[in-house]
Amino acid sequence: MAITGLSEFSFGFAFLFEQTNRHWPGVRAAPVLPSLRQEADDAWDARLPLHGLDYYYQFKLTDYLFNWNAKYIADRTYQDPYYRIALHARDNNRQHRRLREQCADRPHTYYESPELETLDEFNTSFLGRHLTENSRLIPLTECDDIAANDGRQHYITYQPGDPAWIQHSEPKRHEWSTTGKQLEGLYRESRAAWKPLTRPFARELFERTADKVDRQMRKETGEKTRRSAESERESLIVSTLMAPPPRDATRTDLILRTADLVSVFFGLTMVLVGEANDEDAPQA
Repeated sequence: MAITGLSEFSFGFAFLFEQTNRHWPGVRAAPVLPSLRQEADDAWDARLPLHGLDYYYQFKLTDYLFNWNAKYIADRTYQDPYYRIALHARDNNRQHRRLREQCADRPHTYYESPELETLDEFNTSFLGRHLTENSRLIPLTECDDIAANDGRQHYITYQPGDPAWIQHSEPKRHEWSTTGKQLEGLYRESRAAWKPLTRPFARELFERTADKVDRQMRKETGEKTRRSAESERESLIVSTLMAPPPRDATRTDLILRTADLVSVFFGLTMVLVGEANDEDAPQA
């Protein structure tokens, strides 16, 4: 069963709140949330890492299933309780297909879900600031593609404490995922790919993202016979965000535009991970 009273927004907010306030030695994770930032908030810009990499999260809720008649216990896929993530089946699983496109050159793209059973457990984890440790990260790079004409409901399932997981409908087992307990190590493993988070980096990131969105939109237009009013509204917003920024756009402007674009089109939250600024480093 799902955690009653919890939404994807609430889980995402709580996870990002912890990321903002977490101080691993020498490592900082800075969520990019344009809608929550004041235009002239210089302090926000100062807290961004100066050298690092971009990560992306899509927050999903889980069902915790334990009864004998739960589908994947009844068919003997599992012998014990398991968690289940439902992928968004709307428009022939369009969201998953978009995320698979996103991770092609942005490999640090993840489904992020709580590994908790009740709202009380969630609240306790949040108030105790260890929600991160009770989360599961499923890498989109390891997920299977879903065909453009496949409108079935697909799931990802996994068991507590086991890094393996299965993507359904045709079950396929994958051996690797990670938990929030391992997140610091995951961030550190990417250190070799960290770059100076300068204005040229931000401009290239925006341009690559806009180009990817443009290609995907053209592809989807060819797949559809008609467009819904919602799709038309999304296209209008995305087209506005994809407009070339001014030549003198700042690093912050470009990062915020990119974060808005991946949020609207992919449903992702961008987090910049890297070396903490001197003022953020732990004091001896």
